[in-house]
Parts: sequence; structure tokens; C-alpha cells
Amino acid sequence: MITFKRYFSKALLFALPLIIYGLIIIIVDPYNFINLFNVIDNRDKFKVVQRTDESSPRGNILWKAVHYKRNPVANIIIGDSQGKDINVGIIEEQTGEKYFNFCSPGASFSTMFNTFWFATEQTKLEKVCFQLAFMNYNAARDYDLWHFAEDYFKRPYEYFTTKEIFFDAIANIAWVTTRNEKIIQRGYEYLPPDAMEKLAQQRLNLFFSEYVYPQAIKDELVRITDYCRKNNIEYCFLILPVYKGVDEHLAKNNLFDDKLTFKQDVFSLGPTFDLDKLAGLKADRFNFIDYFHPTPMVMDSLTRLIWNPLNPYPVEGIEMN
Repeated sequence: MITFKRYFSKALLFALPLIIYGLIIIIVDPYNFINLFNVIDNRDKFKVVQRTDESSPRGNILWKAVHYKRNPVANIIIGDSQGKDINVGIIEEQTGEKYFNFCSPGASFSTMFNTFWFATEQTKLEKVCFQLAFMNYNAARDYDLWHFAEDYFKRPYEYFTTKEIFFDAIANIAWVTTRNEKIIQRGYEYLPPDAMEKLAQQRLNLFFSEYVYPQAIKDELVRITDYCRKNNIEYCFLILPVYKGVDEHLAKNNLFDDKLTFKQDVFSLGPTFDLDKLAGLKADRFNFIDYFHPTPMVMDSLTRLIWNPLNPYPVEGIEMN
């Protein structure tokens, strides 16, 4: 009996770090995947998701998939980082309709396609707005982030075995106990102006260093729009403005006609809000965080214009093709 107690004590001591590790993930639950405790406010958890350029893409995918699966909404917005600041509260104020913003930083067209089909499995969709961008309409940039959600749905135990989940839990604890802004402000949007300009040039080179017309993407968009029509899902496309420096770079590298082809492809598929025609807005660098992302204030204004039920096209230059 003494020997058994001794071995049991040693085993317990050996397992203690694993027990503590598991308890941290269960109690903190950075993505509400387990959903047993609510010791940290969701607003704080979501700030931690956004904290770095590494955590934001994978974190948004998992956070939004988990929350949508638990509480599906019939009206959704699917897109990438350009659309992540679309405030669904403004849409509800203006239309009385609830929307879920499924836009995720880093989302490629493949990621958006998987997001759409995932949503169709959760509820009967009524309205879908696809926020699309030329920077991703490129067969040379074919990748998919959806696995950051799908892996955990298929193999829930990985929520305990993936180091990133543990790091996210620790970051949550650090944030709520210290309120140190450096913990949640390490993303690109907090860079000083000179560093932001350097990053913008790097991203221009990254996104457009090679361009291949994405026929497979166009074909899948056709399949999705056919599905929407057959299932009485009202859909539209949204092209958000980018800083004029993007267009100047495209023209310099003989890619501007490819951007126009992208727009024509989208126009041919259904109703499209082309806000990229707002030349005045595009000319002012202060309207954008970097070259690709309107500031939250600008995005709020654009959201009010698009979802204004009384006068949806009140500004010259906003067209519904």
C-alpha cells in the first residue's frame, strides 16, 4: 500500500504540469471552443485574437467559425481583411436585419469559398455579401486558411495539443491581468508612418510579383452564384476602395487591365457595389490604414451608404453594376 501511494504521488507530481496546462485551456478557452467557463470577456478575447499579424488570420477563422456554428445567422458578409471592419451593428440599425461578419484577415478566395459552404451547412441563408479584392484574384496566390477552423472541428483534441492555442490562452491571461497595450497592439496597423509605407511597398511586391488569371476561382464563383439563385439566396458583391498608390503600382507593372478584367468578371456574376470608383476617397492617404485597408471611420461611412434602405446610392461614384 505504501509503495502504491508512493508511485501514485510521483505519477500525480509528474502529471501536474499537464493538468495545469489542460486547466488553463479549459478555463481561459481563448476561442470559446469548449464553452464551459466565461471568466474572460469576449471583447478581451477578440482583442487578443487580433494582437499580431500571425495570430489574426488563424485566430479570426477559428473564432468566427466557432461562434457562427453555435449561433448561425441567415445574413452574412464573407471576405478578407478589407471587410473585417464592416460594423454589422450599423447594418442592423439601418435595416433591422442581423448580419454576421465572416471576413477574416488573410482570407484567400479558397478560404472564402469554404466559409460559404460551411455557412450553408449551419443554416438556411437568406442574404450573402461577398467582399472581393483583386489582390487575391490570382491563381499564383492559391492557399487556404480554412483548416485553422476545420482541423479543430474534425479533431477536437487538437485544441489541447496545438501550441498556438496555449499561447493564446497565456496572452489572454497576460492581457486581463496587466492591461499592457503592447500585448494587443503588435499588428501592422500600429506601425509608425515610415514603417507603414515600407510595409505597403513590400505588400505591393508580394501581392503582384506574379499574376496568373484564376479561371478556377471564376468557375467556383459561378458555381456559388448558381447555388444562391437555385436556393433563393439574395447575394451581392462588394469591391472596397484601395489607396491610389495601388493603382499606380498596377499601371506601372502592366496589371491595371487585369484589375479591370477582375471587375468585369465580378460584374457579370451579379449585383456589385464598386466603391473602388470613389476617386476622391482613394486619393487621400489618410483614408487608409495602409494602401489596402480603409480606416474604421471610413468603413463606417461606407457601410452606412451601402446599407441605407432609403437611398442606397447617395454619392456620385458609387455604382451598383
